[in-house]
This record gives sequence, structure tokens and C-alpha cells, in this order.
Amino acid sequence: MRASDNQSPVMWENGCRATRLPHGKGDRVARGHKMACSLVAIFFVLTAVGAAGSEPKRVLVVHSFGSVAPPFTTHSVAFETELVEKMGERVDLDEVSLDMARYADPNLQEALVEYLQKRQAHWQPDLVVPIGSPAGVFVEQYRDRLFPETPILYTGMDRRRLSPHALERNAAFIGENFDGPGFIEDILQIAPATKNIAIVIGASAVEQYWATAFRKEFEPFTNRINFIWLNDLSLDQMLEKTRALPPDSYIFLILLLRDATGVTHNADEALQRIHAVANAPINGIFQHQLGLGIVGGRLYQAELEGIESARTAVRILHGEPASSFLPKIVGPLSPRYDWRELQRWKIDEKLLPPGSTVLYRTPGLWEQHRALIIGGISICVVETLLIAGLVVNRIRRRHAELSLSESEDRVALAADAAQLGVWEIDAATNKVWVSDKVRDLFQIASGTGVDYAAFHERVHPDDQPLRDSAIKRAIETKGGYEIEYRILLPDGTVRWISGRARCMSDGDGRSTRLLGVSMDVTERKQAEKEAMEQRDELFHLSRVATLGQLSGSLAHELNQPLGIILSNAQAAQHMLAGDAPDIPELREILADIVGENLRAGEVITRLRALLKRGETRLLPLALNAIIEDVLHLLRSDLVARGVTAESKLAERLPDVPVDEVQLQQVLLNIITNACDAMAENPPGDRRLRISTSAESGAVCVSIEDQGRGLPNGDSSQIFEPFFTTKSHGLGIGLAICRSIIAAHHGRLWAEPNKGRGVTLRIELPVIAPAAS
Repeated sequence: MRASDNQSPVMWENGCRATRLPHGKGDRVARGHKMACSLVAIFFVLTAVGAAGSEPKRVLVVHSFGSVAPPFTTHSVAFETELVEKMGERVDLDEVSLDMARYADPNLQEALVEYLQKRQAHWQPDLVVPIGSPAGVFVEQYRDRLFPETPILYTGMDRRRLSPHALERNAAFIGENFDGPGFIEDILQIAPATKNIAIVIGASAVEQYWATAFRKEFEPFTNRINFIWLNDLSLDQMLEKTRALPPDSYIFLILLLRDATGVTHNADEALQRIHAVANAPINGIFQHQLGLGIVGGRLYQAELEGIESARTAVRILHGEPASSFLPKIVGPLSPRYDWRELQRWKIDEKLLPPGSTVLYRTPGLWEQHRALIIGGISICVVETLLIAGLVVNRIRRRHAELSLSESEDRVALAADAAQLGVWEIDAATNKVWVSDKVRDLFQIASGTGVDYAAFHERVHPDDQPLRDSAIKRAIETKGGYEIEYRILLPDGTVRWISGRARCMSDGDGRSTRLLGVSMDVTERKQAEKEAMEQRDELFHLSRVATLGQLSGSLAHELNQPLGIILSNAQAAQHMLAGDAPDIPELREILADIVGENLRAGEVITRLRALLKRGETRLLPLALNAIIEDVLHLLRSDLVARGVTAESKLAERLPDVPVDEVQLQQVLLNIITNACDAMAENPPGDRRLRISTSAESGAVCVSIEDQGRGLPNGDSSQIFEPFFTTKSHGLGIGLAICRSIIAAHHGRLWAEPNKGRGVTLRIELPVIAPAAS
């Protein structure tokens, strides 16, 4: 049965009467046989229910004090947490508390012994773990009556508190060995001028034991230190004493569970109260007190001691004899100190022992203002050149101010020269600061208040969602953005703005500012538009040139259906001139005329599309159909060149967003180049293979020839403008092809074949990336 972490400890007395002590705060007791019997009944019910399932290992933890009694609770929480983590549901954990800070009466202990004896018949522990020396002494004293054969794991105590025979029978020990002189040496190490040490310790039985022990251990220091013992005072009197200690004093808090008036206390809370009024530094014994007001030193590790005890307990529960474990002493940490206390009491860190660790250090200037310092360093580089050799602080400051002023002027001049407008938005308040250049760009009158809404109104309605989304994403991710958008000025003029911004957070992370620049890029956008128009014109001229090279083949493609149409028409005239024309035969002739007319019309339609000027339009189209159209258009040219074209087109390819005319231009150019490369091959050795395949998120077209291959094996050289291996041509065809594919967000590259020839590959994305 696992006791709740928030349940008050129960001290059994007079057989069945219970005293409930919530958190060691000294609440009124709730007594009576009725409550005791109810608790026993609940225990029996839970025991019966647990017996119905698997049998977990039973561990009885005997606490020396109540549920909130540092450092013992620090030890017990670490022990129970580690034990449950390692054992899981295979451990049945129960707890009982002596609460020796309140009750040290042997009669009350006898009542607890009787209670434990009665429940042994229903709940026999597999391991007993006394935590703290009062619990250890209790278990050792009554072991023969309570746990004669049960393994015992003594922990959370000094070895001196047990008798020499305590570990002889099925018992293990994990604890500490307090070094009394070492505590005083720690104090004198960092405060060598100390003349008085006030000893804060309570009046419970365990505290009386340690008061006696430490008095003896401190005797070697009495010739130079005046020890002021406060164990016969109430906590309020201790506070008054520590408030008015003489100069060169130090406070050493050993333990405070109960003061001389019988009032129980939480040792950590008492430490904090003393720290609030003390006029001298404080030292303690345990690691968990660091940060609560002590200066520091070699502190004992109650938490680690609890974890080590739990690990040993697991091994005992798994069958290892307790007596097989040698007594283990968990020593103190290497020296650790609280930086805040060192500063408060002006203790020089040079006095700390070698290897000391200083905690709770307030971040320095670098940690607090790293971004500003990095920016300042850039300016200081210039300052350093100006102040080299100067040692007078006043002159150095004057040069720094001059350098800073010049730097600001240069930044302002650079911003003006680049036509940059600087602005800043506070994300929390929507307050906006803008430079004069921003007002000029957005045509906001000087002296007029500027907020986010004023900016928003100037943005073109079609671009407002884009800009708002970029700003929102930058603030949420503490990142930045770079976008181009249009603004609509009051006179109806549309201008293009390039904006770039980055989030700047304050040191506490609560305030976020968006710092950015804006620049008018209307002229650049117009130049880009003109460049695109010129590019489209170049694409068109390239198509015209390619079709010019194919004019003979295209004429044959037209002459063939026209010749068939003429022959059929003449045959029909001849039949109609007879006396009895064959009507079915005439119908077949007319059907042939219509079919050949459609064939000629398709050729003309393809030619018109290729010769037509127009803007690039990406539409989802079937790539295989485009390839078949191009092969059909080139059929006569391929026959004339003696080239055999083989196509292996994958089925169910996804549509790709392409400009049909431009993609036909690319295929025409690549196929005609492949035919040119194979012109020197024997007629039967001119094979062209075209295949398609689906890749991850893309469609790939491969065009393989058996020509002379790549010049010097360099695949990138053939895509350079004006590079050609032919005796005719300008060498811009493949360069234009790569530009067209790049405009489709795809790739065009060449790979040498294993034998001879080259394979050109085109990769086009299934979904076109969104325009920025």
C-alpha cells in the first residue's frame, strides 16, 4: 500500500489512537479509536485486493520525521521515486512515521511496535528501510520483535548512530559520515577573518545528539573561534540573535526540526527566515539548501543517497542478501557556492577552494546583450584604428563619439544612396516607426501618425494577404521574410516594393519588434518584364528557325494529304461523268478526302501554334501526348534522314504544368540535334529512343541518340550559349531549351551513354512551385 505524497504522517500511540500531522506544521491532532480502526480496516481490504493479483515485493519505509522534514524528505522522495521507477508495479510500498521531532516518548514507540506486530500477520514486508537515525535506532532496537528475518537497509543517517552490531545480521547501510571539523574549515577557507560562529540547531533528541557530537569535534577551533550555541532558544529568539551578531561572524545551520520551546519547524523554511534577517553569512550541511540562503561548501547529497539506497534495495528485492553489501558512505560534493551570497557578503572568489563550482551567477553583459555587443564590435573595429596609441580616457571617448557619429552618417548615406526606407513595428502594440524615405515611398504626409493600418491601406488589395501572411509567420517563428509586393498610391499609381524584415526580441522574450527595410523596385520589375518579353521573342525566333530547317519535311507532310485529296477528287469527277456512278464508292472517296483534309489541317494547326507569339501559360497537360504530336510532326523529316524513332512512354503518367508550345519547341530542338549528331552513322545505325517515367514528384523524359557523343566528355559545355559542334547554326538552341525548362521549374541535363551517343534528360515537377 503506497502512502499518498500529500498524506500526513501518522504517529500511533496507546494502541489504536492516531495523531495526524499535516506537513509538520503543528495542526491540531485528530484522535480516536474509530479513526484508527477505520484505517486498519482499509488496510486489510486493500491487502486482500492486492493478494488477488500478482504478488509484488513489499517494502516498509520507516520515516524518522513527518512528511515535510528536510533533508529527510529529500532523501525519501528520491528513494521512493527511484525504487518505483526501477520496480514498477512489482513493488508494494508502505510508509510509517515516528515523527521524532514531536514525539520521542518510549511509550509512543511501544504503541507503534504493537501496531506493527498486529499487522505483520496480514502484511509481511520483504524489506524494511529506516530513513534517518531515529528510524534506524528504532528498527535496530525492536528488530527482534518486529523483523527478525526481514532484510534491513539503513539509510539517511550517520554510521555512528547505529551500534557496531547493527549490520551483522541480514542488513545493509548506505549513509553519510559528517565531517564536523571540515564544516568549520570550509567557513574559514572563504572567511578567514571569522571570529564568531553562531550554531543553529534544534532541541529534538537527534539534534541534541549532534549538538553534543559537534561540540566535541569543534574543540580544536575554540582557541580562535567563539562558538555561540543557539540550541536552547526558540526560533524567534534565534532570529533576534542572528540579526545582531558581532562583526566577523558566521552562521552555521546544522538542523532545526524542533526548537527549545517544543515547536516543530520545517528546516528549509527556518533557513529562509534566518537568511532574511541575518547580518552574517550562513552555511549549511546539505546540497538542497544551496539556493535557499547558504553560501556553500562541501555539501552532503541527500538526493543521491536516496537514489543509491533505492538501487541497493532493488538488488536485495531481487534476491541478493543484504549482508553481502559493504557499508557505503555517500560523501559530499565538490565545493559548490551560491554566487548571490558571495556577492552579498563580499566574499572574494579567489578564496574558494580549487575546483569549486559557482552557481546562480547573474548573466553578464555578453549574455544579456549579445546582439547589441556584436553590432557594437563592428563599430569598435573602426574605433580601435582611430584610438591606437591613445591612453587618455577623455580623448578615447571623444574619438569613439566621433567614430560613432561618422558611422551613423555613413549608414544614413548608404540608405539614402540605395533608396532604402527603414521601419520598425512593435508586434505587441502595432506601433510603427518609419524613416522619411518610407513616407516618400508610401506617400504618407510628414507629421501624420503612422500605424500598421496606414501601411496596410497602401498595399495592393491582391497582395495584402501575401504581405500579412509573411509578417505573421516572421513574428510567430521569430524569423524574417523577404517578399515583393505592389502598393497602390493615392493617385492610382502602382509601384513595386521589395521588403525585407527580421524579428528582434527583447532579452526577456516578451516583446517582439519587426525591423525591416523597403525599396522601390518598380524599374527593376519593368526591366524584368521587358527581359521576359525579349526572352519569349527569342524563344519564338528559335521556333521559327527550327521550323525553317524543317520546311522541306513539313511541306511533304502537307503535300501528301493534298495529293491524296486531289487524286480522290479527280476519281470522283470521273465516276460522276459516267452514266451510273457507284454511290458507295463515291462515299468512300469523299470520306478519304475529309480524312486527308483533317490530317493537313492538324499539321497547319501545329505550325500555327509553333509560329504564334504569346505569353508563357502553364497548364496541366499529358506529356506523352505532346511527345506523340512532335514525333508526328517530324515523321517526314525522320524518314528523310533515315532515323528510326522508338518511343517507350510510361502509362498513367500524371499531368505536368507546362506551356505546350514551348515544350514542343524543346523537343523539336533536341530531336533535330540528335538527328544531326547521327548524320555520319550508316543508315541502319541511326536510332533515336524516347522514353518517359514517373519519378518522386516529377516526370522525366529521356531522349537517347547514337551520335558522336559529348565533346571532351563535358556535359555542361553543350548548354553554353553560342557553343556548337556543327558547321552551321549559332549554338543557342540548347541554351534556349535549358532556359525554357528552368522557367518550368524543371531541369535539363546531358549524360554520356555507355557505348556511344548521349542521352538528354528533362525533369518536370508534377506541381509547379508557387510564385514568390
